[in-house]
Amino acid sequence: MTAEELVAIADFETQARDFLNRGREYLAAGHLHQASEKGWGAAAHMAKAVAVAQGWTYETHADFSIVLNKATAATGQDRLRALRAIANELHGNYYRRKRHLDAAEIGSDLESVAELVEILAPLTRRQGSAELN
Repeated sequence: MTAEELVAIADFETQARDFLNRGREYLAAGHLHQASEKGWGAAAHMAKAVAVAQGWTYETHADFSIVLNKATAATGQDRLRALRAIANELHGNYYRRKRHLDAAEIGSDLESVAELVEILAPLTRRQGSAELN
């Protein structure tokens, strides 16, 4: 990997963890839309870190699912499929009225995103197999 790629990976991973922490803070303050979006941001930025490390494309929102599918194949962690859906659900909360948001559910979803971040972390440290590119 180039020095520029290493910096990008570190930046995306740091931002993912920061968003996750901020999501928890927003949840504690009752800001459910912000908590949800920070959870989504954590998942998306971690996927971007993986994409850079593995040489995969991540240019659009749709690439999130493509990267997570490749990560599932690379790790053998089928749990990533469910975690991908949870991250997308957090993003969908942006479009819902607050009365339809549930703080306990969002809290659980944020912890699921934390699990996603940890499962993906090893993929930020090594180059993946060529057949997944």
